[in-house]
Amino acid sequence: MPEKYTPGYSSNATNFMANRSVDTHAAFFTPYLRPGMKLLDCGCGPGAIALGLARVIAPGTLIGIDREISQIRIAAESAFKQGVNNTNFLEGNIYALPFPDDSFDAIFSHALFEHLQEPVQALRELCRVLKPGGIVGLRSPDWDGCLIAPFPPELDRAITYYKWLHEENSGNPYVGRELRALLRETGFINIKASASYQCYEPVSAIAEYLALRIEDSAKEDQAVEKGWTDEISLTAMSNGLREWSQHPDGFFAQAWCEVVGEKG
Repeated sequence: MPEKYTPGYSSNATNFMANRSVDTHAAFFTPYLRPGMKLLDCGCGPGAIALGLARVIAPGTLIGIDREISQIRIAAESAFKQGVNNTNFLEGNIYALPFPDDSFDAIFSHALFEHLQEPVQALRELCRVLKPGGIVGLRSPDWDGCLIAPFPPELDRAITYYKWLHEENSGNPYVGRELRALLRETGFINIKASASYQCYEPVSAIAEYLALRIEDSAKEDQAVEKGWTDEISLTAMSNGLREWSQHPDGFFAQAWCEVVGEKG
């Protein structure tokens, strides 16, 4: 089954990803960076984190790759508007990177490995383009670690359905807990693992993102046509998310897992 990026590239998904930053989503990795490095960001999306990383390593160079050209254009435009001149954004595939061996001092990848069918193959390619002694930093969610309150049945069904979409698209919504093992299997050394929570405030941010993605699954995934669900259920799940987001005690904390490893 071919891979599919579950969030998609709608304005809903792109705006959701664009709210991330190096401080909120890459703080685990910045202590390993220094000015002058050559850094690769795999799955850079609209470039929100990448631009922050570029500032950390300046006057070094950051290259961001993404398989979706629309994201590359947004990232390049953001770099121009913000005056971040040490970046280059390219269309590329993590399984076949367009770089020679031993090209980078460090490699970063955020919220990508949960969408990969062959994570070890991807890591071998990262290892190939990383210099000996270079570092890799990965961060992915583990959807089994979410803390949600209140948690009515409609919301439970919506979250379960979103995770199921991940799996149907050849991804792994629980890959966060496996990142350390994946690095070790690929031959990385001095591996350090950690975890953290992202608390969405307001909760309507995550609720609306999920609601729109669930609604879009009728078209994007042919979910109704394939018999996965029906229009009534999709509407009930998306409405349930929006109603929950208005609850005065609403709380959503997403678990993220991080690893840093060294190429021996």
